[in-house]
Amino acid sequence: MSAYTFWNSKTIEENEGLVIHVLKAVFIGFLILLLGGSAWGAPTCGPAANADAPDTTSLARELATTGNRAQALVVLDRLLVKDPSDSDVRVLRGIVLSWEGRYEEARTDLEAVLALHKDYSDAVAGLINVEMWSGHPERAEQLASVAVERHPDDPALLLAYSKALRALNRSREALKVIRHLRAIDPSNQTAIEKENSLEDSLRKWTASYDHTTEWFGNGQAPWQEDQVQLNRDTPMGSAIARFSRADRYSLGSQQVEIEAYPHIRRGTYAYVDLGYSPDATLYPRYRIGAELYQNVTHGFEVSGGVRQLHFAGNVHVYTLSISKYHSNWMLTSRAYFTPGLSGTSQSLQFQVRRYLKSATNYWGVRYGFGAAPVGVVTISDIQVLRSSSFAAEFTHRLGRRFNWLGRTGYSREDRLYSSGLNHYLMEGAIYFGF
Repeated sequence: MSAYTFWNSKTIEENEGLVIHVLKAVFIGFLILLLGGSAWGAPTCGPAANADAPDTTSLARELATTGNRAQALVVLDRLLVKDPSDSDVRVLRGIVLSWEGRYEEARTDLEAVLALHKDYSDAVAGLINVEMWSGHPERAEQLASVAVERHPDDPALLLAYSKALRALNRSREALKVIRHLRAIDPSNQTAIEKENSLEDSLRKWTASYDHTTEWFGNGQAPWQEDQVQLNRDTPMGSAIARFSRADRYSLGSQQVEIEAYPHIRRGTYAYVDLGYSPDATLYPRYRIGAELYQNVTHGFEVSGGVRQLHFAGNVHVYTLSISKYHSNWMLTSRAYFTPGLSGTSQSLQFQVRRYLKSATNYWGVRYGFGAAPVGVVTISDIQVLRSSSFAAEFTHRLGRRFNWLGRTGYSREDRLYSSGLNHYLMEGAIYFGF
């Protein structure tokens, strides 16, 4: 049927009637949604659908575990009005309150139950969680220690005890507790994961070897760099000793470097770096770096710092960054500013990283543009006038002690003596924990 036929005088009334019916149906549906009437306005399944459902502990538990905690607390309060001595209801109320972050109220409920029933395992586990979540791991450890002494083979109590011990940096004792649980229940998957994690945390040293090859589209000889690194984790933060050797332009150069990430306070840590090259052929004679990191609200982290590198003269690089952590993702933007005689050069890079199983197991991509978008390391980097770069990286765990890293990158650069230069990079590293 043609458009003309559809809208001819004979069919106008029919079509108008059809349009009016459709509009009525849409309008009625909108009113139903707006007013919450019938099945369109409220869920038809689940405990919240029936406001007249009788108050029971099962209903409250289902409401709490499906995200309806406020409704669950209303049900539990009504049950306690009927029977204030019902310990099951009071324990569940305390647990739901702890999930809501109302720790004082949760503590009151759970302690009231334990005053009457000191071996009520759900109340003990719930109170341990309250103390952990409210920042009192020492109280949690005391509770768990007493409970485990009375019930040495209770899996839930053993897990809670190990968690409290680890929060107090008593990882060797926590591992002993978990190994006892594994002896009781060898197939306990949570205990297996905890054991592996604790064993990893007790390995304070990491040694690594890293090799990078870079080559260019103009046919010049590839650049090579090798690094040997030793990393030590301490209660104050990690410290790294690194030796680097670079071969470029038929020249060789060495550098020794100390890097550290000290914790200052909760949510605040720093980066400090000191490097020295005895030959100063490619690396700066010395390099000094410092940066302060601060966690802020909603998973954001900001930082600001400076690097000073001494070649023929001093080069100062100022940097700012902002990162967002969400679930297993990290998104980072970082800017570099390098003052010079002809003005301040600027560069910006964006990075996305997806963590898989741990902080050392991830993949990521990075894009940067400007002058030396990944920072200044050697004298070759300060020769970059403009560039646009892309890199991808991946780390993977090999067994319990080894990790390897692979990275590849490409950039198109304008340098002091060359324009539109294609620059390629391949990097591989192996890490060993002990």
